Amino acid sequence: MESNKQHFRHILLFYFRKGKNAVQARKKLTDVYGEGVLTVRQCQNWFAKFRSGNFDVEDAPRSGRPVEADKDAIKALVDANRRITTREIGERLNLSNSTVYGHLKGMGLTSKLDVWVPHVLTERNLCRRVDAKGVVFHQDNARPHTSLVTRQKLLQLEWDVLQHPPYSPDLAPSDYYLFRSLQNFLDGKTFTSNEDVKNHLNQFFASKDQNFYERGIMLLPERWQKVLDQNGQYII
Repeated sequence: MESNKQHFRHILLFYFRKGKNAVQARKKLTDVYGEGVLTVRQCQNWFAKFRSGNFDVEDAPRSGRPVEADKDAIKALVDANRRITTREIGERLNLSNSTVYGHLKGMGLTSKLDVWVPHVLTERNLCRRVDAKGVVFHQDNARPHTSLVTRQKLLQLEWDVLQHPPYSPDLAPSDYYLFRSLQNFLDGKTFTSNEDVKNHLNQFFASKDQNFYERGIMLLPERWQKVLDQNGQYII
């Protein structure tokens, strides 16, 4: 039985290196070995471990839960999605919220505007937050915004891009302005379907005029100045 487990994990590692995700890899497994081999969550946990750089497919000997393995898996999930919640991490890794939060705190991370960022910024990050100059096109370093396709399009358009300092949701209008307004709009509402969610989102965006978005952007200089005044520290 143990050899079968390791065999399945070797297969997962093979598909991980082929660029597949956990669900796709599990589909390959179940097509051959049947539905009972590994759950989706187990595959996701192993993929999180691989993303952390740990490719050991053997079970580590333990008297309790391996704390370091938990930290590696949590770090991989946060690196992949800075907006992931402690509840989502707990469900993926079968950990309690308090355990997840304790590990995140131990890794020096804190949540700013629902984004996981370092609790204490390095001197380099502090400088990068106060050295921004000039605004033409602004984005918040989300992966779709920094992808090769996006960067090629910006070059084609010959647009200058404002270099957004890392770990700075307090300097992204989408975070400190738009999403806060959206959160207030959705507060207390319940949804019964994806279509219901889409309808409410369309209603929210349709209710906002050009002035609404201009106000969020025009707050940037004021927030930059606050960062300068506080030597790069967070202003949340």
